[in-house]
Amino acid sequence: MKKVIILAGNGELPYNLVTELKKRKIDFYIISFKNNKVSEKIKKLDPLEINFGKIVTELKKLKIKKFDSIIMIGGLKKPKLSEIKPDINSLKLIPMFAKKIIEGGDNNLLSFCIKRIENIGFKIINIKEILPELFPGKGVFTKISPKKEMIRDIKKGQKILDQISEFDIGQSIILQKGNVVGIEGVQGTDILIKNSKSYLEKDTNAILIKSIKQKQDLRVDLPTIGIKTLQNCKRSNIYGIAFSASNTIFLDVKKIISYCNKHKIFLIGV
Repeated sequence: MKKVIILAGNGELPYNLVTELKKRKIDFYIISFKNNKVSEKIKKLDPLEINFGKIVTELKKLKIKKFDSIIMIGGLKKPKLSEIKPDINSLKLIPMFAKKIIEGGDNNLLSFCIKRIENIGFKIINIKEILPELFPGKGVFTKISPKKEMIRDIKKGQKILDQISEFDIGQSIILQKGNVVGIEGVQGTDILIKNSKSYLEKDTNAILIKSIKQKQDLRVDLPTIGIKTLQNCKRSNIYGIAFSASNTIFLDVKKIISYCNKHKIFLIGV
């Protein structure tokens, strides 16, 4: 990895990555996308903002400048076909891209995009190679641990997510006392948590489980947990989170663990 292109989405992660690349003195170039917000810190770095339809042209230009790797990081909103506005280099890809959008599923679309990027000659880098400290491993990370019945719910939730991952649905599920309260769809984890509140009993047995999908490309779209997720859990009476060990991004590990201990929320990597 000599020169890196950052395809930046929203959230804190793109800037965290930039900070680390600067420390390592690795050259980088940031591309963001129209109709997809990035953080103010990233904006100050003057990224190139383009429509999705210009990406092939820009990558080919950067290939000539000896950029050899790409990191896709941060949340990206799936574009509408009307927002793509392809140029001559992307025009022939639009029918296939449209087909993937119609078929649905994030994995399906991301796999298509990754294959096209690799065909140009770039290596897709897993953020874990750059920021391994963002990925906690197995075990309990908080002062409190899940009860036996909660462990059963965690295993049940994992099995359900494994089964539905074949259909490229979401990465999260909420259970309480053996009951499935909600499963993540296109709305995302935070909306799932908020919408589940009225269905949850006010005790400490509700659990959020975040898991990678079966056969998921681990270089992109990994489950992410930040303070906002924990705050939403607390508001919705969810007092336990289980996550895919070593494959879930924690935006600030120390801050997250401190918050969980303060509010008696357990964290377990499984």
